[in-house]
Amino acid sequence: MKKIFYTAICIAILGMVACKKDFLNRPPLGVQTEENFYKSPDAGYKSLIQCYQGLYDFYGYEAPKAELGNMATDDSDKGGSDAGDRPFVLDLGYGRALSSNETLQSFWGSCFLGIGNCNVALENFPKNYLIDAEGYLLPETTKNRYMAEIKFLRAYFYFELARVYGGVPLIDKTLTVDNKDKLIRATSTETFDFIIKDLEAASAEVSLPSKNDMPASEIGRVSKEAVWALEARVYLFFAKDDTKQFANARDAAKKVIDSRAFALDANFQNLFLPNSYLSTEPIFTVIRGDDPGVLIYGSFIPIYTSPRGPTGAWGFDTPTQNLVDEFEVGDPRLLFTILEPGDVFAQTTGQEVLDFSSYPNTGYHNRKSYMTPARRGPGWGDDAWTFHQIRYADVILMYAEALLESGGSKQEVADNINLIRLRASYSSHTDAEAVSRVRTIANSTLVNVKASDDLRKAVRHERRVEFAMEYQRLFDLMRWNSLIETMNSYGATPKSNGKGTNFKKGINELFPVPQTEIDRSGGSIKQNPGY
Repeated sequence: MKKIFYTAICIAILGMVACKKDFLNRPPLGVQTEENFYKSPDAGYKSLIQCYQGLYDFYGYEAPKAELGNMATDDSDKGGSDAGDRPFVLDLGYGRALSSNETLQSFWGSCFLGIGNCNVALENFPKNYLIDAEGYLLPETTKNRYMAEIKFLRAYFYFELARVYGGVPLIDKTLTVDNKDKLIRATSTETFDFIIKDLEAASAEVSLPSKNDMPASEIGRVSKEAVWALEARVYLFFAKDDTKQFANARDAAKKVIDSRAFALDANFQNLFLPNSYLSTEPIFTVIRGDDPGVLIYGSFIPIYTSPRGPTGAWGFDTPTQNLVDEFEVGDPRLLFTILEPGDVFAQTTGQEVLDFSSYPNTGYHNRKSYMTPARRGPGWGDDAWTFHQIRYADVILMYAEALLESGGSKQEVADNINLIRLRASYSSHTDAEAVSRVRTIANSTLVNVKASDDLRKAVRHERRVEFAMEYQRLFDLMRWNSLIETMNSYGATPKSNGKGTNFKKGINELFPVPQTEIDRSGGSIKQNPGY
C-alpha cells in the first residue's frame, strides 16, 4: 500500500510538471548574448580591447604587413626554405599576384574583422548603460574616450585596406546576410573622406588624453597625438591624388611636434631592444607579451623573419643588396637593420653563430625583428616583440616632406631631416646585444643636408634608411607615384632575379581584391583593373 502511495505521488508531481507549458522552453543558463554582455561588468573596456586585438593577428595582419611592406618591394626578398615556401608571397614582388593570393585574402579578412569589432562597439555603447569592473556606472567621459579610440582603430584598419586595394566597401554598422549582395566599393576619395571623418571625431573628443596626461599603465593606447600622427600619414598618402592634402599633412604633423609629448630616442638601437615601448619615441605601438597579466599572446614575427639554421627560425624577409647600398658610410642604422652570416649572439650555454648556408637568401636578415636567445618565448615563437606602428621620427620626416611639397621653408625642411641624421650619427655604433658582428661601422658622422640640396631626394633617402624593414617602403613608393618605375628599375639590376620587371602602369599601383570576397558579395564588389 505504501509503495502504491509513493507511486501515486510521483505520478502526480510529474503530471503537474508536464502540464506547465514552459517546461521545455526554459532559457539556457550561462549563455552570453549581446544584450546581456553590455550589462556585464567592464563590458566597455573588454569591447575596446577586442578592437585593438586585430593588430595582434599574425597570419591575418602581422605577416601580410611584412610581406607587402617589405617583401613586395626592392627592400627585401621573400626568403624561406626555398621558392616553394609560401610562393604566393613571391608573387607580390613579381607583379603577378592573383585574386586568390593568400596574403591578400588574409589581410582583407583581418582588417574587416577589426572594422566589424569596432562597428559592434560603436553601435552598442550609446544605447547601453555600461558598468565598470566594480559594477558602478561607467562615467560618460570614459565611454567617450573608448569610442574615440575605437574610431581611430576603425580609421586605421580602413587606411590599411585603402593603401593595398584602393576604395573598399564602407561599412559602419553590423551587417546581416541580407546585406551581402548589396556591398559596393566606395571610390578612393570616398574612402579617404570616411577615414578622415573618424579621425576628426576622435581628435575632437575632449576625453581622449594627450600622451602627456597618460599614466605609464596606459602605454600602447591611443592618445590625441596618435590621432594627429595618423591624420598626417593619411593626408600624405592621399596627396598623390590631391596635392592640397600636403598642407593638411604638414599641419597635422606640426600638432604632434608642438605637443612636446615625444622626442627622438638618443640611441637608435633602443627602439628595437627590450622595453622599447618605454622610449620617448613611440607614438602608436603594438606591445606583445610584456605584461603577463594581459592575455595577449606574443608575436610570431621574430621566428618568421629570423635566420634559419642554428636559430631554428623560418628565414623569411631577407634584405636586398639594393637596400644595403642605400646606407651611407658611417651610418650605424645599417648595423641595426641587417644581420649577416657569422654574427654571434650569446645563448644559455655557448654562443649562437648565424649561418645562412642551408637555404636560398640574399646574405642578410632583418636585425630589427631578430630576438636573441635570451629574449625568445617558450619554444621560440610567441615572443615579447614590440612593433612601433608610428614613431616620432616618422612624424618629423612627414612634416619635412609635407612642408617641402606645400612650398614651405627649405631651410626648415633641411633642419628637420638633419634631426634624424644627427640622431643616427650620435647613436651607438656597436650592437648592444651581440657577442660580435661581422660588419663594423666607420666612426664618422653623417653630413648635414643643406637647403640648396635636392630635398625631395634627401627626404626620400632618409625615409628608406630610417624605416628600412619596418614595412613602410611599399606605401612610400605608392604615394610617391613611383612604385612601377622603382620596381622596373630594380628588376634590371643583377641580383633582382627579375623581381619587379612585370610591374605595369594602370595595374600594379593596386593589388587585386580577393575573389572570395567578390563571390560572397554575389559580384556586387568589383575587381581592380587588370586582374
